[in-house]
Amino acid sequence: MPGFRERLKTRIPDWRRFIERARQDGRAAAYDLLPVLGLGHRDRLSATYAAFQPKTPAFRPSGKARGLADALLHQGVTAMQGPLPGPILADLVAYFQATPCHDPYRPHLGRFRWDAPPSDEVNIGFFTAEEVIRAPHMLDLINNPDILGAAELWFGCKPTIDNIGASWSYPGREKAKGAQRFHRDFDCARCFKAFYYLTDVDEEAGPHVYVRGSNRRPVLESAHAQSDDIIAGTFGHDAITPILAPAGSWFLEDVYGFHKGVLPKARPRLLLAIEYNLYPSPLAPKAPVLERDSRYDPHVNRVFMTP
Repeated sequence: MPGFRERLKTRIPDWRRFIERARQDGRAAAYDLLPVLGLGHRDRLSATYAAFQPKTPAFRPSGKARGLADALLHQGVTAMQGPLPGPILADLVAYFQATPCHDPYRPHLGRFRWDAPPSDEVNIGFFTAEEVIRAPHMLDLINNPDILGAAELWFGCKPTIDNIGASWSYPGREKAKGAQRFHRDFDCARCFKAFYYLTDVDEEAGPHVYVRGSNRRPVLESAHAQSDDIIAGTFGHDAITPILAPAGSWFLEDVYGFHKGVLPKARPRLLLAIEYNLYPSPLAPKAPVLERDSRYDPHVNRVFMTP
């Protein structure tokens, strides 16, 4: 297990930078310190925080919500769900084909069409949270009652929809980069994501890969990427699970567990990711970008909607 100093330096190279980031965005302090806390400490912190957060009155989660929450707890990932109705899937794909994407690690390249990345150095074309939240059907999608029910069971309180994103992953690249290598997410003391495949995903199209059971094993506990060999040697080859499914399928995942998106071999992959947190992180917009909509829970949607 990495030592305290190593985990501290994951996001805090020096205390001056830590204070500067905290002043710019109060959410950054908790975010930057998270890698310092071990799994047990985060579990206790999460339970304490959840005890004082809003709960749904007369909460009666569906059987499906209970099954999703149980899979998250014991395996770290659920079985494949869906698919989305054909018209909804078509609308989403059309929107992300019509909206230019970008590479935040190469801002000089500007915006580009989904099928025309300007450089072979671009492995992934990203969309901002503000762009994703305005996609058709998105509010209904992120407020799926079964997912919200599973979240409340798993957290012990209402969740907060926080970091949302969509991205195209491109084939023909020399090496994996960023999230294409095994990693843990430390975005919140406890969080999970809903992943939606918006294109068909087979072994040639960059499947998502999850290491089953790694969500409850606090080894290699840092925010640094790990090699395939280290992951296999630590958790065993049988735990490494590629997730293949047709377009429109979705699943939930405890993103503390090790995961990655494989570098596509033959076809680009379009993925939508929605994060459910205990509290807002600095990865989401600083201020809401949508007007209040009475159809949706104000606490759950507080990051993106005005009160």
